Amino acid sequence: MATKTAGYQAFLTGRKFVEIQLGMEWREAIETLTSGGVYVGVDAATQGVALLINGKDAESLDLFRGKLLELSKLGKNPEQIKEGEYRGITAYEVNKARFAVVDDWLLVTNNGDLGKVLLDRFLDGAKTSLADNENFQAARKSRSRNATAWAFADIATLRDAGVAPQLYSGQSVNPGVELLVGGFLSTLQKTPYASVELNASHQSVGLEFSMPHEPEWVPEERTFYFGPGGTGRGPALPVTNDTLFTLSTYRDFSEMWLRAGDLFDENINDGFAQADSVLTQFFSGKDFGEDILGSLTPEIGFVASRQDFTDILPIPAIKLPQFALVFQLKDPEKMTRELRRTFQSMIGFLNVIGAMEGRSQLEMDIDKLDNGAQLITTVYIPDEDDADSTRAEILYNFSPSVGFFGERFVVSSTDRLARELVQADIAAVDAGTANTHAQLEGGMLKQVLNDNRGQLISQNMLSDGNGREEAEAVIDLLLEVVGYFENVSASLNVGPDRLGFELGLRVKAD
Repeated sequence: MATKTAGYQAFLTGRKFVEIQLGMEWREAIETLTSGGVYVGVDAATQGVALLINGKDAESLDLFRGKLLELSKLGKNPEQIKEGEYRGITAYEVNKARFAVVDDWLLVTNNGDLGKVLLDRFLDGAKTSLADNENFQAARKSRSRNATAWAFADIATLRDAGVAPQLYSGQSVNPGVELLVGGFLSTLQKTPYASVELNASHQSVGLEFSMPHEPEWVPEERTFYFGPGGTGRGPALPVTNDTLFTLSTYRDFSEMWLRAGDLFDENINDGFAQADSVLTQFFSGKDFGEDILGSLTPEIGFVASRQDFTDILPIPAIKLPQFALVFQLKDPEKMTRELRRTFQSMIGFLNVIGAMEGRSQLEMDIDKLDNGAQLITTVYIPDEDDADSTRAEILYNFSPSVGFFGERFVVSSTDRLARELVQADIAAVDAGTANTHAQLEGGMLKQVLNDNRGQLISQNMLSDGNGREEAEAVIDLLLEVVGYFENVSASLNVGPDRLGFELGLRVKAD
């Protein structure tokens, strides 16, 4: 659809004109211009940005310079190009950009002083360079040989210069940020540098952020994040059908709750105190942080899967995925009874609130399975008018349930997923150095979206004002694009001397 617009056609016309002027097609032109690589740097002294492009050879680059100047003079304002000379080298200024060609290099910068420094170094040679920077050389050793792009940041210099001081304060702004990046914040206070690497191929794109890390850099209050000595690893998870999303992580919620006074400011800690008081009452006087959260191991899993509404009524109009948290109990014999009772009390409370608001009531059941697992399941009881509906309310996606099987404790949005998880085998996966790993399955996401195709079309018609055919075309295009992706993943890896965060995207081969 985009290629049919007038703007795209104008772009093609302009591109063809440039190709004629250069005497080569655009792909060949780009390859010739950038065959030696493209480099970008930020200079602390001048606060300027430099772009250095290494061309195929000096002759090709000089040809490009001449052709581009001719093209620029054909524009609406040819007088904007200013020409000057520095130490025998012709330099040009267009708006705020300065550029010059030296042998097979094209230098571009937004700062005149930085441009002079660059030219001086080309002419006189550099007295010092990145070759003398120990941190840069150490970072280069971790760079993949075939990396598509690679970047280096001297964190120590940035930290000393006072750039983004909130990143080095060691204190999070809220509990959500602390759970996600609290460990990174501690490492940023000490690490000398960081690097980012991009690896791209026809079937995948990977981005890795990496920096030196030592376990002793992590203060005691943040052992909840990495575990003792940085050895915390996400668990292998039960295998489920139609899996949409999985998250495996190490986070000691009990330690974070008890150490909140050292991690957050006064306002957030007041909120923790109020929550602790309410939850302690809810759990019959047991301390929430120490007795309840402390009964769980730090290895936590989250699973989401597509719901199958075959032979189930009523069917909600909007079909949501089912999801569950998977915990491990330190003392299952003691805590199973306590957590079972608490869940029953919570369902009773929800029914009271639901009755006051005119919602359907939850009916509870207890089931003991052949493998020794126990389930406490609930289901919403529909009104007679809704019993056979295929366009029911969204709440019929849910049947809150809990399951117990040995040390395994499951809190699920549906009874079906709870039953599946307490009976499923654990995936035979080596966690390696992964403190946290998450993965979204593209094929299953397409099926979940397709389950709601009618709703998505209706929403598009309402929000964008499209007719049905236009809306169907937009949603079907969305489904087609999603179907190209195999999965998207994210991993936080902690080694003995390095901390790395990886993002990956894979597309289907066929």
